Amino acid sequence: MHLNTFFSVSQHTAMFLLSVVLGAALGVVYDCFRALRVIFPPAAKKGAVAAEDIIFWLIYGFCIFCYAAAFARGQVRFFMFFGSLIGFVLYLVTLGNLVIGVIRSVFGTFYRVLHQVYSRLIEPFVKLFKTICQKIVLVFVRNHKNAEITERSIKKPLKNAVSMVYNKYVNLEKNIHGKETGR
Repeated sequence: MHLNTFFSVSQHTAMFLLSVVLGAALGVVYDCFRALRVIFPPAAKKGAVAAEDIIFWLIYGFCIFCYAAAFARGQVRFFMFFGSLIGFVLYLVTLGNLVIGVIRSVFGTFYRVLHQVYSRLIEPFVKLFKTICQKIVLVFVRNHKNAEITERSIKKPLKNAVSMVYNKYVNLEKNIHGKETGR
């Protein structure tokens, strides 16, 4: 048996405390995803949130693997997961809530300012442009309807002038064929 395969109690304690720090660092990474949800709320749909969570857990697993390879001679221990979970939760309930609160207030203020600028400077031009476009569309629609009416009236067959007057038609036919038809 080799003694270098075992860890002392102080080494286990140091690895546990480092895993708590790792968990807090992973909390910072998770806050980046939460900040994206605050900044881009339409993107915070179920599919996007699920994708972000999957990416986070892949990062989490990779970090635990690297931590075990660097500090525990490649041995993954239960207390590493437990310590990182403690560090993660401690970060989220302390600094994490503070950071997200600041991000929400900053971007809330930024959004309100942008909304005011838009509603006072840009929206009147957008409404004017919409009104002009609607008027133009009405002119084109009216012209199209008038063109359809004109087209239908042109396509109506004209009555034959010869058949309009029966007597002339009969006489015309008599003169052409030299005999009377029995009409």
